[in-house]
Amino acid sequence: MNAAIRLPVEQAYASELQALARDDDRQRPAGWSLSPQAVLTYLLGGKAGDDTLVTPKYVGRRRLMETAVATLATDRALLLLGVPGTAKSWVSEHLAAAIMGDSTLIVQCTAGTDENQIRYGWNYAQLLAKGPSQEALVPTPLYRAMQNGKLCRLEELTRMGSDVQDTLITVLSEKMMPIPELNTSI
Repeated sequence: MNAAIRLPVEQAYASELQALARDDDRQRPAGWSLSPQAVLTYLLGGKAGDDTLVTPKYVGRRRLMETAVATLATDRALLLLGVPGTAKSWVSEHLAAAIMGDSTLIVQCTAGTDENQIRYGWNYAQLLAKGPSQEALVPTPLYRAMQNGKLCRLEELTRMGSDVQDTLITVLSEKMMPIPELNTSI
C-alpha cells in the first residue's frame, strides 16, 4: 500500500502523460519524454490525440510557459522567479514530470545549504576505509540528474549563501561537475 500523502505528479497524472506520449510523433529534444508541443499541452490543458482530456496545470499567460519550455529545450537552465504563492514549484514539478518523467530530483535550499548538498558528499566510513572512490561518494539530486541526463529542481534558491550559489552557477554554466578527488567529472 502506498502511504504517500501526495504522489509525485508523474504518477498522479500518469494517464494524461501516457496519452500524450502515445500520440506524440513530433521531434523531441534528446532525453525528453514528450515533444515541446506536448509538454505545453500537458501544462496548459487540451486533448491528446486519442481525445483524452488533459487538465490545465497552469492558468496564466501561455507565452511564459512557451518561454520556459523553449529555454529547457535549448539545454539551458530555467529560473522561475516570483513572489510567494505564484506556483513556481508547481510549474517546475510539472515541467520535470512532462519532460523527464521524474519530478523527484529536488534540493530544498536553506540558509544552511552547503556545497556538499549541491555537488556531492562522502560516506566517511568508506572514505577512511578505501580512500576517495566512487563507492565512498554520496551523490546529491543534482549529481544524479547530471549523471542521468535529467532535470533537478532547486527550491528556494535565494535562501542559500552566495558562496554556494557561486558553486551552482559554475556547474550550470560549465554543464559539468568536477570531482577532483577522483580526477574525473560528470
